[in-house]
Amino acid sequence: MTSHTRPWKEKQLEELKQLASKYPVVAVADVNRYPAALFQQVRKKLKKNSVVRVSKTKIIKQALSGIKETSVLVDEAKENCALIFTEMNPFELFAFLKKNKGKISAKTGAIAEEDISIAAGDTGLPPGPALSDLKSAGLKVAVQGSTIAIMADKVVTKAGEPITEAVAGTLSKLNIKPFKVGLKIISILENGQVYHADILDIDTDQVFANFVNAHKKAFNLAVNAEIFNSETAEILVSKAFSNAKAVALEANILNSVTVGSLLAKANAQANVLKPLIKDAPKEEPKEVAEEKKEDAPEEAKDAPVEEKQEDTKETDA
Repeated sequence: MTSHTRPWKEKQLEELKQLASKYPVVAVADVNRYPAALFQQVRKKLKKNSVVRVSKTKIIKQALSGIKETSVLVDEAKENCALIFTEMNPFELFAFLKKNKGKISAKTGAIAEEDISIAAGDTGLPPGPALSDLKSAGLKVAVQGSTIAIMADKVVTKAGEPITEAVAGTLSKLNIKPFKVGLKIISILENGQVYHADILDIDTDQVFANFVNAHKKAFNLAVNAEIFNSETAEILVSKAFSNAKAVALEANILNSVTVGSLLAKANAQANVLKPLIKDAPKEEPKEVAEEKKEDAPEEAKDAPVEEKQEDTKETDA
């Protein structure tokens, strides 16, 4: 047991002052009813870029008030609190502690934050008093071999309901810890600004999604308004090229870009007309007919036209 002698207190006070001067961010956390085992786990995870110190509340207040920058945290230090000196920014620290919660056992009367269910399967418990305890929690159980088995999944406590003594005892026997608890931040100081828990408690995934959505909307607006910048340059140039090519094709302007499309278009039109040309009646042009007439042989041209003469019969007078 630590002896809180005067030298110990002075040493604690001096150490806290040095840490407060060294680190840019100082946080006050509530460790009341926080399991010691979980506290040690969090302290170990923060060891890389943070220092966690627990001391008597009076010493913590003296240390904070002894430095001008941290004096604003004096009223934030309550009974059973800890100081976290860190290089992490306030939101990063809060998110880290929120993410690294530990599981604890259920206590009688505690309100369930979500549905608490027990899955079917072998419990590993031998038959005996445990059989009655499991049944009293509403579970369907049976003895299979040398152990008790739960025959069907069961929601033993719904969200918002208090945990009964029977359920709490059953969960303890099955080593089920349905509650999650984290180190509770009271406030964090950075550059003279104090951030309280309600400000720091944000959904980082939702904030990120909001930024992504805002970027998409801004990008679409810039493209539609033809605002040229590093983000829209590629798509605007591509759009202008496509529009210019479409106009050139419509106007049958032949160049290195349109030649392929125009030739393909002409070929397609020719293929459509080709069968129509084959089925059309063959008529000689007037000029060709006159040329043929002029080229006829001379004998045919000068041949006399024979006239039909009537034969007269002489009659005897």
